[in-house]
Amino acid sequence: MTDEIFYADEVKDPTVAKVVSEGSGTWKIMVVDDQEDVHNVTRLVLEDFAFEGRKVTCLSAYSGKEAKELIAEHPDTAVILLDVVMETSRAGLEVAHFIRSEARNQFVRIILRTGQPGEAPEREVVTELDINDYRQKTELTADRLVTAVTTAIRSYRDLKIIDDSRRGLHLLAMSVAHQIRNRTVTIAGFANLIKKKDPNLSDISEYLTTILHESSRLESMVKDVTSYASTEIGELKLSGIRDLIEDAMERVDGSLEGTGRTVEWEVFCPDQTVLVDPRLFVKAIEAVLQNGVDFSDGLPRIKVMVSPGRLACVIKVTDFGCGIDEKDLPFIYDPFFSLKPKGSGMGLSIVKKVAMEHQWDLSVDSTPGNGTTVRIVIPRRELTGLKG
Repeated sequence: MTDEIFYADEVKDPTVAKVVSEGSGTWKIMVVDDQEDVHNVTRLVLEDFAFEGRKVTCLSAYSGKEAKELIAEHPDTAVILLDVVMETSRAGLEVAHFIRSEARNQFVRIILRTGQPGEAPEREVVTELDINDYRQKTELTADRLVTAVTTAIRSYRDLKIIDDSRRGLHLLAMSVAHQIRNRTVTIAGFANLIKKKDPNLSDISEYLTTILHESSRLESMVKDVTSYASTEIGELKLSGIRDLIEDAMERVDGSLEGTGRTVEWEVFCPDQTVLVDPRLFVKAIEAVLQNGVDFSDGLPRIKVMVSPGRLACVIKVTDFGCGIDEKDLPFIYDPFFSLKPKGSGMGLSIVKKVAMEHQWDLSVDSTPGNGTTVRIVIPRRELTGLKG
C-alpha cells in the first residue's frame, strides 16, 4: 500500500449511515464524509491499527444529518474525522457545533479534514468550535493519519481518566458530607438535650453553647462543600443576562434581611443574551456579589458592568471594600481558604468551578483599602452563526 491517500471526485448519496462491524473493547472512530472512497481508504489505513491493545471500530456517516444521529447513538466515540463540505458548504462545522453545544460532548476529539480550506478558516474553527486538529486532505498521508488518530485517542483517554477521577471525588465528597452532617446533628442534639434537662448547669453551660455554635458552623461548611461537589453544568440556554444578574442581586438582598444592611447597586447592563446554564450562572454571580458585600464595611456599594462584544461578553463586578492583600490572592480559589471570620472559603471555589465548566475566563484584581474587581469573560459561541 502506498503512503499517499487519494480521494475520488464521485459523491455517494446514501440515506442511511453505515456502521462497520462494531466490537467490544475497541476505540470508536467516526468517519464523516460524503465520498465513499474516503471511508474505504480510512478503514484500510486503520485496519491493523491498535492503541494500548485495543483495535479500532469505524463508524461511517455521509452527511451532517447522519453524523448528528450517529454521535447521539454513540456518545462514547473517541475520534471524529470530519469533512467540512458535504450537503452544504458548512455542514461539518454545524456538526462540530452540535457535538459541543447541543450533544454536550466535550470528550470526543474532532479532526477536521477539508479539501476546500477557504470554506473553514483554520484559526476561526479551531478557537470557536473546539476543534482538536485541522488537516487538508491533500496533506493527510497514511502515516500522518495514523499519527493524528493516535494523538487524538490518547487525548480522549486522558480526558476520560480525569473525568472518572473527578466523578469519584464527587461521590466521595458527597458521602463524607452526608456522614459528617449526620454526626453533627447528633452532637448538637445531645448538647441541646443536656441544656434542657438542667438549665442551671452554669459551670458547663458555656461549653455547651460553644459545642452548639461550632456544630452549626460545621453544618454550614458541610452544606457549602455539598454545594461545591454538586456544581455540574446542565443544559446551556440563551438567557437574558440582566435578568440573571438581577436574580443574583435579589438573593443577596434576601440574605441581608434583618441585618439592617442594604446594598447600593450600580448596574450597567444592556439587553444581551448569553449561552449559559442559568442556574449555575446565578449561583456564581451570587457568590461574587456576596463576597463583595462581606468585604465591605457599613452599607456596601457594588458596581456591575456588562460589556458585550463580538467575540465575548465581559462582566465586571467591583466592590469598594477592604480589598485583598497581594500575598493572599494566589489562594482565593482554594477550598476552605477564607479571610472572613465566619466564612467557609467555598464561595470563590464554586465560582471557579462554574467558570471551568463553562470555559469562561476568570480573574480577580484587588487593591487593599480600595476594593476588588472580579472579571468574567464569556465566549460568544452563539455568535458563530451555527445553530446545529
